[in-house]
Amino acid sequence: MQIAPGTKEPLNLLIVEDSEEDAELAILELERAGFSPVYRRVETPDQMKAALDERPWDLVLSDYSMPHFSMASALSMVQERGLDVPFVIVSATIGEEAAVNAMKAGARDFVTKHNLSRLAAAVRRELRESDLRRERRRLEEQLRQAQKLESLGLLAGGIAHDFNNLLTGMLGNASLALDTWNPPEPARSMLQDVINASERAADLTRQLLAYAGKGRFFIQPVDVSEVVREMSTLIRASISKKIELIFNLEDHLPSIEADSSQIQQLVMNLVLNGAEAIGDESGAVVVTTSVAEFDRRSFHGDFVSDEVGPGKYVFLEVQDTGCGMDEPTIPQIFDPFFTTKFTGRGLGLAAAIGIVRGHKGAIQVTSAPGQGSTFRVMLPAKEAARAAVPVLNQRATAAQELSGTGAVLLIDDEYVVRRAARNTLERYGYTVFEAPDGRSGVEMFERLHHKILVVLLDLAMPVMDGKETYQELIRIRPEVKVIVSSGYEEDQVVQQFTGKVEFIKKPYTYLKLAEKVKELLAEKARTF
Repeated sequence: MQIAPGTKEPLNLLIVEDSEEDAELAILELERAGFSPVYRRVETPDQMKAALDERPWDLVLSDYSMPHFSMASALSMVQERGLDVPFVIVSATIGEEAAVNAMKAGARDFVTKHNLSRLAAAVRRELRESDLRRERRRLEEQLRQAQKLESLGLLAGGIAHDFNNLLTGMLGNASLALDTWNPPEPARSMLQDVINASERAADLTRQLLAYAGKGRFFIQPVDVSEVVREMSTLIRASISKKIELIFNLEDHLPSIEADSSQIQQLVMNLVLNGAEAIGDESGAVVVTTSVAEFDRRSFHGDFVSDEVGPGKYVFLEVQDTGCGMDEPTIPQIFDPFFTTKFTGRGLGLAAAIGIVRGHKGAIQVTSAPGQGSTFRVMLPAKEAARAAVPVLNQRATAAQELSGTGAVLLIDDEYVVRRAARNTLERYGYTVFEAPDGRSGVEMFERLHHKILVVLLDLAMPVMDGKETYQELIRIRPEVKVIVSSGYEEDQVVQQFTGKVEFIKKPYTYLKLAEKVKELLAEKARTF
């Protein structure tokens, strides 16, 4: 702690001493050395307990032996509470052997009452070492949290991968069946329900990838105030009518580079969290947007995120009048396995922090029991909005326009994905070969490369992954046309490949797959 010249150094001091005169001598010595002590003197176990419960202390000074108390008992009371408070003995009677035993028991230092000139130096050293221990624990906790989030991110990414494969089979087969059979009701409605449920489940996998910090999404300039305005009706319908929803939205905010659907999810998760904190009582949730220059000196409190640098940020604040949280609870709220509510609430705040991290932002939480909570999200602002990413043409293409001839090689470790893709491509006239992993796919391509027009290649597979498989394919035939499929976003996937590859995101409908193959073959007609 830096103290300005001429300024007294504050010190919250607990003195365990039966002699008021000796306590005052210690205080005078500390004042002469530049401290400004605020102290309390205790001499019994009950007084000690009350003092420890009253407030946090910077340091404990304790006599060794007293009529109604002892240094050992005082030290035990501090240790039983798990307090890392420097404990310094000040005594006229302690011997060298007793002093050594006291240090082994947890005392930090000892000073004799006949030589109080050492006291200030001992106190200053112990305060400095206490700060270092506190900083070390903070860094260790940050590392532990980072390791936990990394592990959970890997878990979430693995679940999302497997889930996307299942959804690709469900969505592809259901959409193909609906178009191929053109069934009457009620079968048509049932198939449409399967498609709708699959698409909603695909949104959940995007949330899992967001939590894993691996979602790139559809990035474009986004006005956060406009996003909140557009979803205000949905938000109101999602919370209790007893809760007043208040919007304080700044006009003409600078844009952020973001996926608007993920920002919508972030807002919804924070508002629902606030509404649930209020419960069945009357209350209010206030959503505020603003813009400000950020540096850590101008803002109080900690932001949960990787390090964010100074600059202009758009702020989204969600404040509720709910039950609030105590200090030990706040660090746990972004853990997907922690909840203060009943189970089965979904990803909630865990997804929120994933979205924030994925957009290179940070989030701050302030709360106290009975005083509600405030979640403040900061997202980097862009001074000049770049052009929005073009949206893929979603025009329904006539079946005859998608028909083709030739062979397609499917390399995917999931049978349900291969089956859905085969059904689609055979419907449009293609010959289909299948391989359940990269190695067998390469072996098949070596035998049939003169026939195969396109390879549909999964990114994540056992034995040999998509990237390794691609290297072997272009070794055999450098000009081979490849479509890589993955649940991750295109910019994350394509950059892993040295050559030109096309991309299709899982889960996909039969129509998207047929369009992608036709589009690729139309770029340059091949002659065999």
